[in-house]
Amino acid sequence: MLGNIKKFKQLVALSLILATLLLSSLSAYAQQGNQPGSGLSISPTESEFTVKPGAADILNINLKNITTGDIVAKPTINDFESDNVTGTPKLITDLNKHSPNSIRKFVSGLDDVPLAKGEQKKVTVTLQVPAKYTPGAYFGVIRYKAVPVGVNAPKEGQLTLSASVGTIVLVTVPGNLHQQVQVTAVHIYRGAHEGSLFISKPTQAGVELKNLGNDFAKPFGTVTVQKMFGKQVYSYQLNNSQPRSNVLPGTSRIFKDPIKNVSSPGRYTVTANVTYGNGNDVLVMKKDFWYIPAWLAIIVLLIIFALIAGVLRAWRRYRRGARRFKR
Repeated sequence: MLGNIKKFKQLVALSLILATLLLSSLSAYAQQGNQPGSGLSISPTESEFTVKPGAADILNINLKNITTGDIVAKPTINDFESDNVTGTPKLITDLNKHSPNSIRKFVSGLDDVPLAKGEQKKVTVTLQVPAKYTPGAYFGVIRYKAVPVGVNAPKEGQLTLSASVGTIVLVTVPGNLHQQVQVTAVHIYRGAHEGSLFISKPTQAGVELKNLGNDFAKPFGTVTVQKMFGKQVYSYQLNNSQPRSNVLPGTSRIFKDPIKNVSSPGRYTVTANVTYGNGNDVLVMKKDFWYIPAWLAIIVLLIIFALIAGVLRAWRRYRRGARRFKR
């Protein structure tokens, strides 16, 4: 009896401890959830300029507070680099790392922007290229971080949400510009898988290009898909968006697009005809791939196994016949 009472007291004590921990966790979660978040919208998301050395241009940025409270939009400039695959910018956050193509020396007029709830403002930024500046392509991201007004610094363990948005700025400084693009590869994909032999229909072709010049490259051209014996089954225009996407100087980029009409089994050839600049130079690269449906692959394997089995059977018969002849 005494043992049962003791176990009951232990169970009650354990329940109280668990309840206390649960209430503490819920309280901490509620404190975090009560912290106001912040957010911004920005336009345009990308702008391109051509500015001569010693000249200037104006970038107009529209900022809007899309939160439920007042904020201050605090600006900063980040250099970026390409991921060498999709062309997606990778921000350089290391303060000790500087891009030779940075726009930092061009930008002035970046100030904090107070925004009331739902307010929208136009911000004017000046892009001034120093005199005798080296011709070429320069780029960066002007970012604004939303900081809530009247919010104390969060205590340890609490969370304050803060968003940042940015606009990509591309500046061409004219002069001795050199454009050169190289087609380095043609890729064939089925989903995320790349290959040359497919048992399911491939879904995309990717043309990999490298910019060897000192200017932004906007390649374009035609990609065709041909079946055996030269019959064309599909074609599309490469980098056909408006405006055309860029390849940054010294970087690579794979332009992926869907391919269709790969229906019957056999060998196919993808041919990329790529040009750039004024279109005087046309670069050509081809890639072959095989489409062997699963049912056909199984039949081929069965035939191969049958042939191997037949050869082995014939070999055994030959050996048995040879032994009898010797006797």
